[in-house]
Amino acid sequence: MGKTETVEALKGAIAAQRGAVVASFRGMTVAEMTALRKKLREAKAEFKVVKNTMIRLAARGTPFQHLTEHFKGPTAVAFTHGDPVALARAMKEFSAGSPKIAIRAGYLDGRVLSATDVKALADVPSREVLLSRLAGGLVSPVTRLVRALSGPQRKLVYALDSIRRQGTPEATAG
Repeated sequence: MGKTETVEALKGAIAAQRGAVVASFRGMTVAEMTALRKKLREAKAEFKVVKNTMIRLAARGTPFQHLTEHFKGPTAVAFTHGDPVALARAMKEFSAGSPKIAIRAGYLDGRVLSATDVKALADVPSREVLLSRLAGGLVSPVTRLVRALSGPQRKLVYALDSIRRQGTPEATAG
């Protein structure tokens, strides 16, 4: 693949991404690189080792160009077409287990994220967990309201039932 094709492929990846992580890597073996790529594929992401000049050219004229200060030394970019949190989590987990890769920065919704921000993003619960918490939070007040409103009627029924069981004094005298 020539330089023009490489830049066009990177432009396509930048345009299609929903989030990205820029990382440096040194001394990674082929097996380690394959393991990282496999982990990222599971998170619907791809890992590209890029030449800094090529990624700078591809990013030019896009909001992604704000990352250019991070394109120094051995550079790789992980792009996701799925959940950006899953990408951040996979990169954080892999970098925690391997000193050969270091997160430099991230990109999400037009914003450049620091390495610390990427790691914090990785700690956000998954979309499914957040939706289930939201659903539980919406159901809980309704349940409490129903219980609160039914409480006085229930107490009234118990009181009337107790009176019925005891009977009135006139009914027991006769």
